[in-house]
This record gives sequence, structure tokens and C-alpha cells, in this order.
Amino acid sequence: MPSLELQFNLPGVTYLDGEGGTPPPDYPGQFFVAQENWLAVAAVERFLEPDPPGTLALFGPPGTGKTHLLDILEREFQRRNPEAVTLRQNAAEFGQAVAEALANRRHRAFRKTWQAASLVILDDLQFLVEYPAGQEECVVMLQAAERGSPRVAVASRVRPWHITDLDDRVGEILVGGLTAPLALPGVSVRKALFQGAFRRHGFLLTDAAADLLARELPLSPRQILGFAQEAAHNLGERHVDYALAQSLVRTHNKRALVSMEQIARATARYFHIPLKRLRGPGREREEVLARDIAMYLSQKLAKRTLKEIGRYFGGRDHTTVGHGCRKVEELATTDMAVREALLVIEELLGVT
Repeated sequence: MPSLELQFNLPGVTYLDGEGGTPPPDYPGQFFVAQENWLAVAAVERFLEPDPPGTLALFGPPGTGKTHLLDILEREFQRRNPEAVTLRQNAAEFGQAVAEALANRRHRAFRKTWQAASLVILDDLQFLVEYPAGQEECVVMLQAAERGSPRVAVASRVRPWHITDLDDRVGEILVGGLTAPLALPGVSVRKALFQGAFRRHGFLLTDAAADLLARELPLSPRQILGFAQEAAHNLGERHVDYALAQSLVRTHNKRALVSMEQIARATARYFHIPLKRLRGPGREREEVLARDIAMYLSQKLAKRTLKEIGRYFGGRDHTTVGHGCRKVEELATTDMAVREALLVIEELLGVT
């Protein structure tokens, strides 16, 4: 099989094979990719070619490197096309700019800014739902991209065509272009990143310790850097073996726990319902879904028993709680709205 370097050639990207590759000694600024994200990098490379499809959509949960990959796209596009104009905004900034342009009767001038660009990048596309005029302008821009100019790249937490309250035309256009999911690094990549991060601070991880950290801590590359930095500050031993790694995992997990109260409040906020209703006896469809999600997250993140969760959520029987948790777990594999709710609530709680 040809080497990955022969298959891909995108500056700023380091490829790791199925065994984790060679642990990097210093990786800030690099986008590390193994099999789970090869498709996304291939899509970016295709988008940089002379005659690509007009749109690119990257999607995945927080921490998977969407913004980092957009940085690489923007930098490489400018290197290859030094005279070209690029426009990059967060989708919320784009929506706000459209609203202000309309209010100040400068909409035509605003449209000329993106029409003059060769590449437009919109990050966090899900935030565009708050701006109806911004969605309409985005549709016009994507229609122009279909005709050949500008190229438009977007990133979002979920597939754009599954973003609740986003104009259907946005998703319909994007699904016809380049699309690729991004996932958190797999175990083999995390192992290499843990080893590289600890080595930056003069620490050596045994192979068993690195395996344990990679299996037990599904963190993003940035979080792994922070974890290693904190551990290096607190550890006296320069040699991290399996037992010491176990201690680090226990400390991390204990600190990572959130309370049921925090989970309930974040869930109520996401679904726009009062906390009292979330914990109450209501049986409206939205209330039931929100409560089941809050109970599921209480089991997953707060590590509470079914009996404790039932007691907090209105004195429910533990079998009822278990049924609700299993239902959410099943829905998360098939229902994008449920998956999006879980991702956003976890982000609100700061655990992603």
C-alpha cells in the first residue's frame, strides 16, 4: 500500500497510520489525522484544486478540528492564489452584518464584498438560524457558488441539512457539493498525541500508560495538550507508568463530573422550558424528550444511579429512568435532532 504522504499533500496536516504512527515530539499547530478523518482532508484537498465543486461542508462535534482544518484551507488557498480575495466570518457575524446592511440600506454594497471574493468561509453555520435575512443571503451566495464563484466552505456541528430551523435550501445546495464528517481522534491517534504532549514537558509515558490514557480519555488534541500541561505541573515523577496514569484518569474524571442541577438547567435552557416543568410530571412530547435527555446525561456525566436520578426528577421509579435513558441512547444513533441536542448541552456544560 502506498504511503499516506503519497496519497495526501496538505501542509499543516500530519498523518498517522492505524498503529498511531510515530509519536510527534511537538504538535501544536498541526492537524493530526488517522483513518476516521481522511475523508475530510481529502475533501479539503479536492476543494483546493483548480476546478472543484462550488461548496464544501465539514461537520462534527466540538473539538474535532473543523476550525483548524478551515485555517489550513484558508492558508493554503492564499498561498496558491496570492492575488485572490478571501472572506472569512463566523456565521453569526455574517448574519449580523446582513441585518446591519439592510437596516442601513447598504445591502448592495455588502453583497459586493462576497461577490468580490474567490473564497468565502463560514464557521459555526448552526448560528445562522438566528438571522433570517442572513439565511436568505447565504442561499444567494451558495447559488452563486454552484455557478462557479465564489467557492464557499462552511463548518457546523451537525450536517447542515439537519440543522433545525435553517433554510432547507442551504442544506439542499451543500449536500450537492463536497461534504465530510469529522470525528474526535481514535484511540491510536490519542495515544500518539498523549505521548507527544507529555514528551514536550520532559515526561516519558510507558506504553501501557499511554494505552490507558488513550482508552479512558476521549479528548480532543487541544484538551490533550492541556491535560499533559496540568499533569506535568503537578507531577514530581518524570516517568509515568500505568499506576500513575490510573491516578491521573481518576483525578480527571472526578473533576469532570457535573451535577444533576447543572445538567437540568442546561437542558431546560436548550429546550426553552422552565426547570420546574423539566423536573415535573408533564407529559407533553417536548417535556418528555427534554427530561429523558437530562436523565441520560445525569447518568453519563454525573455518574448518578437510576434511583438518585429518579428522585431528583420528580420521584420517578428507577425503571422509568432506565427506560428513558435507553430510549435516548437509541435515538442518538438515528435522530440528528437528539444528537445535536446532546452535543450542544454538553458544550453548555463545558464537558466537550
